[in-house]
Amino acid sequence: MPALDIDGAFQASPSSPPPRPPSPDVPRRNSFVARSVSRSLSWGGASPSLEKLEMRAQRIFGAKLGELQDPLMEADDMEMRTALQNALAALEETFLVARLTIALYSYLGLGTQWTGKLLRLILYAMLLLPGFIQMAVYYFFSPRITRSIVYGAAARNRLDIHRPPANQTAPEGGFPVVIYITGGAWTIGYKAWGSLLGRRLSKHGVIVYCLDYRNFPQGTVLDMLRDCNTGIRWVLHHAQQNGGDPSRVHLVGQSCGAQLATLALITQTEQEHQKAQLPGGFPAWSPQRVQSLIGVSGVYNCFDLADHFNQRGLYRRLFDRIMSVNGRAALKLFSPTYCVKGVEWGAQLPRVLLLHGTGDTCALFSNATQFRDALQEVGAKVELKSYEGETHTSPLIENPMRGGHDQLVDDILAAVGGPEKGSPTQSPLCPAFLINAAARVCPF
Repeated sequence: MPALDIDGAFQASPSSPPPRPPSPDVPRRNSFVARSVSRSLSWGGASPSLEKLEMRAQRIFGAKLGELQDPLMEADDMEMRTALQNALAALEETFLVARLTIALYSYLGLGTQWTGKLLRLILYAMLLLPGFIQMAVYYFFSPRITRSIVYGAAARNRLDIHRPPANQTAPEGGFPVVIYITGGAWTIGYKAWGSLLGRRLSKHGVIVYCLDYRNFPQGTVLDMLRDCNTGIRWVLHHAQQNGGDPSRVHLVGQSCGAQLATLALITQTEQEHQKAQLPGGFPAWSPQRVQSLIGVSGVYNCFDLADHFNQRGLYRRLFDRIMSVNGRAALKLFSPTYCVKGVEWGAQLPRVLLLHGTGDTCALFSNATQFRDALQEVGAKVELKSYEGETHTSPLIENPMRGGHDQLVDDILAAVGGPEKGSPTQSPLCPAFLINAAARVCPF
C-alpha cells in the first residue's frame, strides 16, 4: 500500500501495487464539485476543470489531488442581522472561546516548554503594560476607529476600520487602503493586535482594515483562508464608500497573517488563470484589485519550518491539525514557497515586498529568502528588505513603543504611496528599560 508522508501526499514504494481504479462514487463526487464551482464562481461562461486541480496538486505534491478539494463550496447566506441577533452571536462566541481554549490546551498539553512560553508571554505583556494601556484607550475610545463590523456570516467575521484624522483632506479618488491580517500563531490572533500599526498608518492618510478570522481549534487553515477571502472581498466592495481609493488597495500581513494574505492572493491569481476553484480560494475576488502584497515577519514555508516550530513549542501534532485538509496534514499546499514553484503566471502577481528581521528566531529569515527566490524564478516582482538584528516582534511592537522614527511604517507608506518624506518621529509609549526587558523575555 502507498505510504502517507508527513505532508499528506502519497508516496508509492517500488514494491507497491498499482493504485486501485476509482470507485463509482468518484464521478458523482466530481460532478457535484463541478456544479458547486459553477454556482459559486463566475468565469464569464468558462467551465471549471477538475483536470486543472489535478495539475496543481501534481505540481505542489508530486501526487494526485485525492481528497484535497475545499469542502466549503457553497456560497454563504449573507442575510442582514438585527442588533439582537448580533448581541446573541457575540454571547455565543464568548462561550465558544472558553470551550475552544480548553480544546487548544489539550493539544498543547502541560509540557514545561509550552508552560514556560506562556509565562514569558504574560511577563512580556506586563512589562509593556504602560504602552498597551494607552493603545487600549485609543482602541476603545478613539473616534477614528469603527470596531467589529460584520463582513461575513461565519464566527469572528469582524473587522475594524482605522480612519485618518477628520482634518485630513482626502486626495483625489480617496485615501489609499490597507487590508491588514494579523498574526498570532494561528491560535491567538485577534484584530485588535493591528491597532498599533493601524493607528500610525491611518494618522498619515491611509485607511486600514484589520480583519479578524477564526483561529484553531475553531477552524483549520482552510477556514482561516475562507474568512480572509470573505473579508478581502468585503473591503474591495466597500472601500470607496468608506472614503478609500478602490484603485489603491494593498494587502499587508504579519507572521501567520502574512502566510494567509499571501496564500489568498496566490490562490486567487492561480484559480483565475486556471478558471477553476482551488482549495483555499473561496469565495473568489479579483487579484487585479490589489496593488501590492507586503509581508512582515511572514511564514512562507510551513513544510520546512515544521520541525523548527515543534522545537519552539508549536508542537507538530497541533501544527499538522492546523494545516490539514479532511484530517490529513498538507503543509506544502499551505506553503507559499511551494505554491509558486514552476507556475507560468508569476508575472501576473502584484508587486511583493517582504520585510523581515535577520534576528527572527520564530519565522526564520532564511524562509523569507527562499520565498523571494521562488518568486523571482517565476517572474514575479519582489523585493526583500532586511531589518538587521530585528526579531519577530520588534518591528511591529517594541520599536513603535520606543517612539522616534518608525522604519516599518515608513516602508509600508512608501509602498502604498504615502508621504514621500516618511513619518515624523513619535513619542514613546513605554520606558526604554521596560521595552528592553520585554524584548529579552519575548517568547516569539
